[in-house]
Amino acid sequence: MPELKPQTQFLLRGSALLIALLSLWWFVLLNPMLYVLQGGAGLFGRQIQETPSGDWTFRVPLEMIIPASPGQAAQQVHSIDFDMPRTDIIAFTFSLPVFWAVVLAIGNIRRSLRPLALGTVLMAGVELVFLLVFAEISARKTAAQLVAGSQGAGEAWLLHFGEYLTVSVLPYAVPFVIAFAVHRELRWQVFQWGTDPHKVLPSEVSGDTIRKRRKRR
Repeated sequence: MPELKPQTQFLLRGSALLIALLSLWWFVLLNPMLYVLQGGAGLFGRQIQETPSGDWTFRVPLEMIIPASPGQAAQQVHSIDFDMPRTDIIAFTFSLPVFWAVVLAIGNIRRSLRPLALGTVLMAGVELVFLLVFAEISARKTAAQLVAGSQGAGEAWLLHFGEYLTVSVLPYAVPFVIAFAVHRELRWQVFQWGTDPHKVLPSEVSGDTIRKRRKRR
């Protein structure tokens, strides 16, 4: 039976790992990840309260004035409150298990430990940024509903486009970008970019290793 190409082996391992890690994420890691995500958002001034149903109520700082209307004076607003369904919040934890599956699909756990740790930190930070950006966009869209005509067509398009990228594009693309950025062997196996990590150049051999080889001779 002919040996499978490295790219084919990578895809098979990656598919199996993706199923396993997404199952682990859904049944075990989801609630702890949401807890960490909520705490991280709080560090950036986003007050979050969880409802009994699991939804989140955000309070985003935003200065605006609601013009006076018949029977009501103008109001100064310092923050916007809005609710975010739990199903939408879960989407901001999805990228991490995808990243793990891509890195571990290389098949060499020892070589993957450092990229796995570094990429996990980066991926967690990116997911937090996605949540903060989405909360800011949602707050501005809510503010536009309170004050008719306060938002131009260009700003409305930018908010819609930013929401589309944050929710429907970047969470699926960024795990692969970070995985290939932090893992040299992964880049080599999939794209044949750079130098083969299995080939050790003479300049990469330490002096201690050279001395040991001389003693053995």
